[in-house]
Amino acid sequence: MQKNNNFLTILNNLPEIIILVVKNDTIIDSFGQIKEKFNNSKLYEHFSKVTYNKLLLLKSKNIDNLTIYWNSKDYEVSYFDDTYYFKDVTKYRNLYLELKKSLRDLRSKKEELHAVFDLAGNGISILNEEGTFLYANKFFQTMMEYSMEELYNESCISLSSPEYAQPSKSAVQRAIEEGIVERFRKICVTKSGKKINASMSLSYIKSTNEIVMITSDITSDVKYQEDLKRRINKEVQRRTKQYEIMCHQSRLASMGEMIESIAHQWRQPLNSLGVIVQGLKHLNNSENFDFDLLNEMETEMIEKINYMSETIDDFSNFFKISKEKKNFNILNSVKDTIKLIDVQLKNENIKINVNIEEGVNLELYSLENEFRQALLNIIQNALDILILRKQLNSFINIDIIQNGNFTELNISDNGGGICMKNIEQIFRPYVTTKKQGNGIGLYMSKVIIEHNMKGNLTVQNNQMGAVFTISLKSKDEN
Repeated sequence: MQKNNNFLTILNNLPEIIILVVKNDTIIDSFGQIKEKFNNSKLYEHFSKVTYNKLLLLKSKNIDNLTIYWNSKDYEVSYFDDTYYFKDVTKYRNLYLELKKSLRDLRSKKEELHAVFDLAGNGISILNEEGTFLYANKFFQTMMEYSMEELYNESCISLSSPEYAQPSKSAVQRAIEEGIVERFRKICVTKSGKKINASMSLSYIKSTNEIVMITSDITSDVKYQEDLKRRINKEVQRRTKQYEIMCHQSRLASMGEMIESIAHQWRQPLNSLGVIVQGLKHLNNSENFDFDLLNEMETEMIEKINYMSETIDDFSNFFKISKEKKNFNILNSVKDTIKLIDVQLKNENIKINVNIEEGVNLELYSLENEFRQALLNIIQNALDILILRKQLNSFINIDIIQNGNFTELNISDNGGGICMKNIEQIFRPYVTTKKQGNGIGLYMSKVIIEHNMKGNLTVQNNQMGAVFTISLKSKDEN
């Protein structure tokens, strides 16, 4: 008897369980956590008509399982041997509803994400660890000319041109190992066989073991860059040719000036030689032939001829074309340059002064001949201005100073300076203020100093005239 009571106690305290024993539609016994006993009451008295009919169907085995809403709770009902078993599944039902709602929300978000992907201006695709397509947006499908069903049988490797198959496979493996691969460029082949230049970025998602790939068609960009490169090369060739022409014109102009300088330098020794020749004629006609005088005349003639020969050598060395850098002393180069036009300076009563700052580094490693040509252009320009303006007490000063790691030459004159409206354009090609000028000399000096020798050439006016400044990196004394 005690055992039966214990069993009933257990049945009545079963959590979330109600048991109804029914015979001939009458509840003869009930167990579980219920507010009142249903004994000796009819089954249909406790359920709605719809629910009651479902219970009968369950009893007759016309349905296999049944879930009902009863007494504000959800129950899962089963029937066996005249007994109904009601399992309270309310909390599970709520969880199910929440899961169902979450699933519905996830589906909605997935649809939204797909819509965003399809509106994207780049190809977006998802790959497995082998590089096979799991998903691709509309842009990618259109770009590659494949439907999604066709892409399921393809991979980012199979859509690559043959030479990029292995690099594509390596990019997939690198994305898995490193997490991300950015701007990997390759050539893809569309379904119709068209080749397109593509830039791809891959990101590995470890939780799903998938790879997100973003693909951009850069064919037009590559074509534009190649076209731009061709145009730049063409322009470089055109400018190089123009530069060579201007160099040639500058050299011809310099040669013309140098020929004039040679004429100046030869005029006096030629006159002297003429006088000596005439003296020889008189000496020959005299009764007493003076051999000592003849020897003196011979010595003087040889000196004049040697001077003229040295002049030719000086100008010949000046016009030697050399692009080889070498060590040279800037003061010696300045003196050699002045020597070329020294006679002209003296004939025009123009004094030239070279001043050297104490401690200045006079050693350079650069293009000596080109430096002398640039310096000569500047001095010649000052000379022409001083002659044109008939300046009294004319002078040209060359001050060599040290400015940090740079050796500077300040070439100044008292010719009145450059008109301010012209000073900004003074280094441009074919810009000149002289009637017989060609506008190449100062431009070429600018190119030589800044482009060829990596220095700097500027101009400004002071109270007396123009000041051209050449700045070149000094040779490291160590």
